Amino acid sequence: MKYSLEELCTKKEDQVFDRKSARKDAKGLSNHIVAFANADGGTLVIGIEDNGDITGIDTYTNNINDILRVPFDYCTPSVKVMFGTVECKDKDGKPNHLLIITIPQSSELHANQQDDVYYRMGDKSKKLNFDERLQLMYAKGSRYFEDEPVFRSTLDDIDMNFVAEYCK
Repeated sequence: MKYSLEELCTKKEDQVFDRKSARKDAKGLSNHIVAFANADGGTLVIGIEDNGDITGIDTYTNNINDILRVPFDYCTPSVKVMFGTVECKDKDGKPNHLLIITIPQSSELHANQQDDVYYRMGDKSKKLNFDERLQLMYAKGSRYFEDEPVFRSTLDDIDMNFVAEYCK
């Protein structure tokens, strides 16, 4: 989705849009990328502070290089994203750029390097507990409820007359 520079700075963060500082730890961004991929997809803008100040990315070259590798190095499986930049003036009035990361919705379940699964809910990236992760796996079709073993079940629990009738 395309946003104007003004929208990138003023749009309320929500289910499909978030802003982060270029100073943010690259590994920490994996949680947000995974969350967007596991939910509805979204846009992550790098170079805008929490208070709305544009600090840009031009003076954070090393960190930006790390950020560009996040979807491949810190997400399992890798998240296919699109990168772009937007010219802007930073809070000091100097020419600068914002990094735009577009994350499409994925049919796969993605986790960060610590094998934590996140999901975008409203304006937050929520870490899923075991049951929530399992439900997401069912929803994405990477796991099927019917394939789950039933605790303490045995062959005696199967009605063989019913099975024979079904086979006819």
